[in-house]
Amino acid sequence: MLRAFLKAAVLAAGVLLVPVAALACEGGKVLMEDNFSKLNRAWGVAVDPKVERLDGEGLSTDYPPGTVKRAISQWGFFDNAVICATYKVTYNCTDADRCETQPYVGLIVWGVDLENYYAFEVAPLVGIYSVQRLQNNKWLTPVNWTALPGNRKFAAGDKFELSAVMKGNMVTFKVNDRPVIEFEAMAPEGGSLVGFELAAAQTGRSKTQLNLSRFEVRELTPESQ
Repeated sequence: MLRAFLKAAVLAAGVLLVPVAALACEGGKVLMEDNFSKLNRAWGVAVDPKVERLDGEGLSTDYPPGTVKRAISQWGFFDNAVICATYKVTYNCTDADRCETQPYVGLIVWGVDLENYYAFEVAPLVGIYSVQRLQNNKWLTPVNWTALPGNRKFAAGDKFELSAVMKGNMVTFKVNDRPVIEFEAMAPEGGSLVGFELAAAQTGRSKTQLNLSRFEVRELTPESQ
């Protein structure tokens, strides 16, 4: 389903590109912050020097097709909070017949461990999103891949922000502070772990350049609800 939707999105006409905007995580006091100037071991992952680097602009990749990196921070448990991550995606499809999938990035919330969490995933170059759930290491798709509101898309290399406003059993997922979907589920008791996803195109020959330059968790305030 993902492959078919992505292929259709690539071929669709009338692409609406979103201009780059100033990005600022909403919310109050900063509870967690990482600009990836160096690797924080609390992420529980290593940097593969063959395809990843910390280059002054954050965590940057040069992933071959099929590569996916997921990380959940052991920094702490968070409840009633705002989570934000800033990304860039660059991908040059040189063979349209082999570009049936596109790169995507994700924001992980309501995590218990790497086998139990929710992920808000966005393929920015074709302007689609989904909500995925991993439960006991089995995948569920509460919200299948669908177009972003207003058919929003981003040009290769544009910075954009994914955010999640968590309050109780409700979460509002946003792109550049614009609401995309409100979602209800059972949040873990005692707070949840948070994290990120970086995924290259799954097919084709071209490599994918991804960049994660900022990850923040802030207190929930009345203004950010």
